[in-house]
Amino acid sequence: MIAHLSVVSLVLAASAAGYAGAQGTDGPGPSTDPGFLSLVSSVRGAAEPNRELGTTSYSVDALSDERSIMLDRAAPAGLPGDEPLPTPVPVDPDATPLPAPVGVGSAGSSAGGVSNRASAPGAIGSLFWPVPAGSISQYYHAGHLALDVAAPYGSRVVAAQGGTVTWAGWRNNGGGYVISINHGNGMTTVYNHLGSVWVSPGQYVSAGQGIGGVGCTGICTGPHVHFEVIVNGIIDNPLRYL
Repeated sequence: MIAHLSVVSLVLAASAAGYAGAQGTDGPGPSTDPGFLSLVSSVRGAAEPNRELGTTSYSVDALSDERSIMLDRAAPAGLPGDEPLPTPVPVDPDATPLPAPVGVGSAGSSAGGVSNRASAPGAIGSLFWPVPAGSISQYYHAGHLALDVAAPYGSRVVAAQGGTVTWAGWRNNGGGYVISINHGNGMTTVYNHLGSVWVSPGQYVSAGQGIGGVGCTGICTGPHVHFEVIVNGIIDNPLRYL
């Protein structure tokens, strides 16, 4: 509507200008000023239907490798400065676990100069360190609901608290050789990726008792124990109880 009014106004102006021009020439006729005609032509074009807009494509260069790594949200979590972990060791799931070394399997026993307390923790909030010779290689976080404790192959794994073994053997969930212990107080502890299993389902174990050896079975990138703490059916941060 505005464009139409503009055209009408310019047409009237053009008529007036033409009339004025005719007064100054030998005969009547419209103005032939090229600048004025160009202006009228451009204004008339405003009333025409909108022309189809063109499309423009933009290309974005790929991020450099370094920036891609920084923005990779799927990258595995770990401690800053960690060295690359060893290559996984192939394991036959049908193989028989190695037996417990001589002299281990009771609370207060020692191996490699490391000993545990002989008395079992009393409350739910007190647990033994599951791998006496190990150290944390990955903490509990949203993408890793457990505590990874790395140690050399064969290092002794102990029951974090007294209880009854509910699972001792291979699991096809990536955990490899797994031991699960129900402590009878709403808490269950689970030990994954073991290299050997020294206990059986239904067996009662004391806190600090040797139950297996560190390995790298299942989906694993280096010898460690993937230690889970389940409280009233919910996986919790093990560091709250250690």
